[in-house]
Amino acid sequence: MKKKIFQVGGFIGAAILYIMVRLPSLISHSVAYTYDQGRDFIAGANIILTHHLPFIGPTTGISGLFHGSWWYYYLSIPYFIFKGLPIGFYYANLCIHLFCLLVIMWFVGKKTNYILGLFTGLFIAFSPYFIFTSLFVGNNIMVLPSLLLFLITNYFIFKEKNNKLLLYFFNGLFLGFVAEFELSFGLFIIPTYIIAHLLFPQLRRVVKNVKTISFTFCGLAIAFLPRALFELKNGFEQTKVLLSFFSKPKLYNPKPFNDILYDRVLLFLGYWKGIFPNEYWCYFFSIAIIFTLVYLIVKKKKISTYVLFLGYLLLGLFLFSLTYKDNFWGNYYEGIQYIIVFSMIFLFAQISLKVKYMKYVYICIISIFFITQIFSLVQSNQKKPIKDGLAIQEDVMNLILSKESTKKDFCLRIYTPPVIPHTYNYLLLYNKLQGKINTPSSEWIDGTCWFIVEADSYKKRRDDWLAIHEPKDKNEVTITTFKDVEVRHYKILPK
Repeated sequence: MKKKIFQVGGFIGAAILYIMVRLPSLISHSVAYTYDQGRDFIAGANIILTHHLPFIGPTTGISGLFHGSWWYYYLSIPYFIFKGLPIGFYYANLCIHLFCLLVIMWFVGKKTNYILGLFTGLFIAFSPYFIFTSLFVGNNIMVLPSLLLFLITNYFIFKEKNNKLLLYFFNGLFLGFVAEFELSFGLFIIPTYIIAHLLFPQLRRVVKNVKTISFTFCGLAIAFLPRALFELKNGFEQTKVLLSFFSKPKLYNPKPFNDILYDRVLLFLGYWKGIFPNEYWCYFFSIAIIFTLVYLIVKKKKISTYVLFLGYLLLGLFLFSLTYKDNFWGNYYEGIQYIIVFSMIFLFAQISLKVKYMKYVYICIISIFFITQIFSLVQSNQKKPIKDGLAIQEDVMNLILSKESTKKDFCLRIYTPPVIPHTYNYLLLYNKLQGKINTPSSEWIDGTCWFIVEADSYKKRRDDWLAIHEPKDKNEVTITTFKDVEVRHYKILPK
């Protein structure tokens, strides 16, 4: 009983640390808030406000091709729970990734041992990559919980002989969600997974059974249902675009194979390095993996087929990425870090705790990792947080709200480099629904107008916009600056 309490206490402690590392950014609202977030929040809000379900999601890098609409369906939930509060979307995201942490600790602890489960939790709590993904709101970030559950369902497929049919349904569903939340990942992982059925007996038996394959396809079908409805409604537009892309791909920056290979190697090294708090831990675990492999080979230990499957996924995704001859952005494989972490942890689990002193080696590593990361956390908390992201845009809106009456119409003109100011449009929508503001006009009212002018690396474009929109008559202007955003209040003087 005491052992059980100690284990649960350790997992709860890791979860508390996970929250503590991320909470300062959420409290200060210093989280990424750009064109994409504003656009997506509006889409999620419209599901609640207009009761209209879209069948496609955000745009991809390929014109005419879209991510799945499940992202918008999800956003409607935190919108409803938090009544549209912008930071509410980020708290909801943190909760989802905290749930993932608890699932990982439970799963690894159950299927390997408690020590590795606790270490996995602490590792993810302090990992720069997983800190970033738990604080960033975007369709690609939802790949992480989908991929995590996909990896877990496959563990049971590999380890258990008599699985319930629902397992195969969820396996197909989670694979489909990976594709719907990040289409590029889906285009590469689905063929990789199909080929795996030829290589691994545990997956071959799935194909041979009509019921298991039927349930898998049912899961996939549900994930792709909104996209299928869109295609039926619009004459298979995206299907035609996708087929055209494969037959005659439009490349913006085509490269020779040697450059592609070099870029992909650097990309995958970046995935590996990005999960570690610093380069020293990266080197340590790189050596530890080599040592583990050498030990297993020397002792003639059989490597688990699940570990081989994870290694195959990484190799397969790498090889498939070589077929794309254009720029391959890191977010195309968003969440691949979970495959890397699982590969590492389940490889270490091959060396049993029954091996002499192995338990103490694990405890020593966990203790050093914990102490060094706590020290880093204390140091970072001593630094004054810098306002950024959502906090800046909210300060801009709060300034205007403090000067304008809720019953009075006013003029507002906005310049942002992305042209469409979705960031401010969502904040205006939220404040309007809260009864704090009327919908502003772009026309001058009583000779006054507010200008929100963001910085632009292309200075001439910004200057040209100001030359067109600034008043030509004699005026006085008050300028307030929030980081790199100017809030200007113009008042035309009587002639």
